Amino acid sequence: MNWMRKHTAIVIWVIVAAFGVGVVWWSVGAYIGGQSGPAQSTNAPSPSQAIALVTKGGTPLSYNYWIMPTDFNNYMQNVNSNYKNTYGQDPDQLFVEPQLELNTINTLVDQQVINYFAKNDNITVSKTDVNNQVNSIVNQYKSNPQALNYINQQYGSLQNFENFITPQVEESLISQKVMSLVVNVTQSDVQSYYETNKATIENTYDQVKIAHISLSSQATANTVYNLIKSGKLSFSQAAKDYSLDTTTSATGGEIGWLTMQQLGSLSSQVFSATPGSIIGPVQTSYSWEIINVEAKKLYNNFDAVVQATSVYNTLVNDVKQQKFNQWLANYKKQNGFSYQLEGQVLPYFKEFYSIPSTDTAKLDQFIQNMKSYIYPSGQATVNTSVDPRLLALFETALETYKTNLNQQYSAVLSYHSNAGSFPATYTGVPVSVLQQKLAEVQNSMNSATGTNFTNLFNEQTNLQSAINFNQALETLKKQGYTTDAQINAQYNKYNTLISQVNDEMKQVLTAIYQLVPYSTVAVSKLYSLDPSNQQVALSYFQDQYNLLKPIISNPQTYQTYASQINSMLSYVVSGLQSLSYTGESTSIKQGALVTLISMAQDMNSPQQELTYLKQLKTVNPNYQGIDQVIAQVQSVITSSSTKASATPTFSPSSVSTNATPIIPTNQASQFKP
Repeated sequence: MNWMRKHTAIVIWVIVAAFGVGVVWWSVGAYIGGQSGPAQSTNAPSPSQAIALVTKGGTPLSYNYWIMPTDFNNYMQNVNSNYKNTYGQDPDQLFVEPQLELNTINTLVDQQVINYFAKNDNITVSKTDVNNQVNSIVNQYKSNPQALNYINQQYGSLQNFENFITPQVEESLISQKVMSLVVNVTQSDVQSYYETNKATIENTYDQVKIAHISLSSQATANTVYNLIKSGKLSFSQAAKDYSLDTTTSATGGEIGWLTMQQLGSLSSQVFSATPGSIIGPVQTSYSWEIINVEAKKLYNNFDAVVQATSVYNTLVNDVKQQKFNQWLANYKKQNGFSYQLEGQVLPYFKEFYSIPSTDTAKLDQFIQNMKSYIYPSGQATVNTSVDPRLLALFETALETYKTNLNQQYSAVLSYHSNAGSFPATYTGVPVSVLQQKLAEVQNSMNSATGTNFTNLFNEQTNLQSAINFNQALETLKKQGYTTDAQINAQYNKYNTLISQVNDEMKQVLTAIYQLVPYSTVAVSKLYSLDPSNQQVALSYFQDQYNLLKPIISNPQTYQTYASQINSMLSYVVSGLQSLSYTGESTSIKQGALVTLISMAQDMNSPQQELTYLKQLKTVNPNYQGIDQVIAQVQSVITSSSTKASATPTFSPSSVSTNATPIIPTNQASQFKP
């Protein structure tokens, strides 16, 4: 079921592993190169060698509590690996990686504070407990040949892996002991947590067992549904005969157990159905679905949670972690724990992300302080000698400022966008009256057809605009704006401020693009602000292609995800085609065409590849190897056309390895905190 495979992106702050019961931050994916853990030095390091100094009451603790590069880098390798597994690409070095680095430091500092508490309370763990835990972890990997091979490749040997994880296991066990000492969780605590987070818990743990049939059109779906309901075809057989989802059709469309989160927009329909019923056809973004609801597990009351041991234990751990986090925050505050960051970049990130979202004054001051060196001596151009990561942070701060402006002037914007878009008779009508009328219109739309439906739809639009306008007017009156002239003055002020911040954002992003053209985030942001810049547009569409490439170049993967990515694929192709015709320079047209050629190769579309190759020759007759590649593709097309019985296959073009390389790979600089 293609639409079942969508994964909700994990926000940056969740990528970094949080400390909890049994949580240890190493992984098989962390590359250590065979070293056996942090090196022990007989001499105390200098502060400049550390990433961060843990402080108590403003005074740095001994170097044993400092965050050193070895631990930091090991942790970051794991964080970056998790990020790539989640998003399918490495974190952007300017906009994302510094945030991950800062959160990693926060996590490591917290662990050092826990270690400090443990040492002062004489909390230790025995070597036997540590060795038993290490052996348990190692034995899991020993039984998996693939994992064992990976460990040998990354760590040099299983023994090196054991040596590396041993100190981390010890810290984890100490954290568990501290947690057990300072946190006590009762069933009443769990019940209170359940009642407070009931909707989230149901969304996470409620499950339904289903099978499905995925179809391409409503007409086909209706036909199959009627065959099933009439008893002419079993659901299982219909799935085998008609379902487009080849991964489940062979087993009668069986999906298994899914949560509300996994079902997404279909959750209300599926969870409200009685087990044993068949619902549909239901339209999704990708297909028409017929769904067999087989069974349900619901946790809509606390007794059901208690009876489900695994769910209850998970909630116990959630409460324990929540209480432990609160204890740690209080312990740090009461004892004045903090940290000093070394280096020239991350301290600014720490300052920015410590500004409360509601403190606009602090944000404004932060922006002004950064301007003093981004625009030195009041210059109008960006100082490109500034570290690009700081330019990226300044851009992020400007975006936050822009968001604040939109919130501050939201009533003014709503007033202007809705003024004059509805009948004048609705002006001044109480919002509650308009909302009641809107509900009546929407109820009538459920059974309306033809012209009647169109009229009701238009009335719905008018009513919603009137509601928005009148709500905005009420808010503005409370703020002291009573005349159109006053409101227009505020609207003009907003436009001036937004124009200024957009100009600054564009200027900073242009500087970043010139310095670091491989920053996909910078390219995307700059393209959204200035889509007329064709060089940026070309980079943007090439970046989007690179994201799609792992999917479209693999036949099985593309078949699985085609319905999800085809609209994006068409968008990228359309953008590149436009540049290939309207490019302001030969290099723009050529760049667009070679990218289109590469896409055609990935999709095994030699005819389309030939079309783009001929266009490329027209743009640049001297393009290296163009005639040879055209001849090769023509040969492939001719050969394929003579095989009348041949079935088209989906594989990379046979000439793609001989063609001139399409998109050169930019080697990103390595920024360090």
